Amino acid sequence: MQDIAQQITDLRKNAVRREQEKKELEDVVEQDKLQVIRSRKPTNLDNVFVRPGLDGKRVPGEVEVHQNGLRYSDHRGSQIDILFSNIKHLFFQPCTHELIVIIHVHLKDPIMIGKKKAKDVQFYREATDMAFDETGNRKRKHRYGDEEEFEQEQEERRRRTQLDKIFKSFADKIELAAPGEDKFGTDVPFRELGFNGVPNRSNVLCQPTTDCLVQLTEPPFMVLTLDEIEIVHLERVQFGLKNFDMVCVFKDFHRAPAHINTVPVESLENVKDWLDSVNIAYSEGPLNLNWSTIMKTVTADPHQFFVDGGWSFLTMESDDEGEDEEEEESVFEMSDEELAASDESSEDESEFDDDASADEGDASDEESGGEDWDELEKKAKKKDREGGLAEEDTGRKKKR
Repeated sequence: MQDIAQQITDLRKNAVRREQEKKELEDVVEQDKLQVIRSRKPTNLDNVFVRPGLDGKRVPGEVEVHQNGLRYSDHRGSQIDILFSNIKHLFFQPCTHELIVIIHVHLKDPIMIGKKKAKDVQFYREATDMAFDETGNRKRKHRYGDEEEFEQEQEERRRRTQLDKIFKSFADKIELAAPGEDKFGTDVPFRELGFNGVPNRSNVLCQPTTDCLVQLTEPPFMVLTLDEIEIVHLERVQFGLKNFDMVCVFKDFHRAPAHINTVPVESLENVKDWLDSVNIAYSEGPLNLNWSTIMKTVTADPHQFFVDGGWSFLTMESDDEGEDEEEEESVFEMSDEELAASDESSEDESEFDDDASADEGDASDEESGGEDWDELEKKAKKKDREGGLAEEDTGRKKKR
């Protein structure tokens, strides 16, 4: 019976695994055959690496431009074919402030690379000194001090400029080779508009381009098409916090929102200005929202969701927070009992003020009468005698 129970458990595990694999491969579309150019040598770029990598050890390969697509191949015989009809975006990222120079292809439908599906394919070459062999048979001139460092910097700058020129030229050739119905442009990230964030696991530089927001340096890559974004919500925007989170909600409500976490608050105004410049609506709030519940509500009845105000609840929350802060800063509200007590005290104060004003009136009358200080002193002594105060004083003197 134990053997039978174990066999049933194994069958269930295998069935669940097959279902998961089938579900993952649902959006993988079988591509047409690549039409190889045979009449001439195709335009190529050699000594490049590919990401995601093929099985086995990482080895350089060659990218060729054919009639209807690209082909990457290495000396082991492994190949990756990418058709122009399946290319959604083409990016060129120079090696300025980076260790590698990149040509990145973002696909419409994922393809299989090895045993995994991929929607992003990247061809790159390292721009560091380690990628170049300077220990040939020729004799090296040994120089010391600032002169040698200056020459090394000049050489590295020249090499990086040459790499950027080669890769940019190849990206332009890919763009020109694509037919009219599959036309796409070469997009270059704007580094000066970039901001740091955590789209997946590590803190990276997210850079806007003309049509996208991308992160192409570290896998897993991020490519967000701006035309597909419905609204951007900035979470944890409040005084005292050093970071905020950025949530991109797509027009396809069945697609999970994209999160970019832990963006420095110093980049907040730059992010807002960039969203304004690309005409994307945004809102901000002090809390993290439960987006899985929100998207379930939206997809359940989108018409009713927009009838009830749509995404206005995001701005209402931020407005309510501002009103609460204003109320905290304003004067406290008094209860009815406290108000009545304050009225009584004000009446007592007013009576006291009346008496005081009456005394002032008497004093002013006396002063207006023209009596001098001697006469006033005599009157005061006379009143003391009448009240018995003088006798008390004499009695105290006798006791002493």
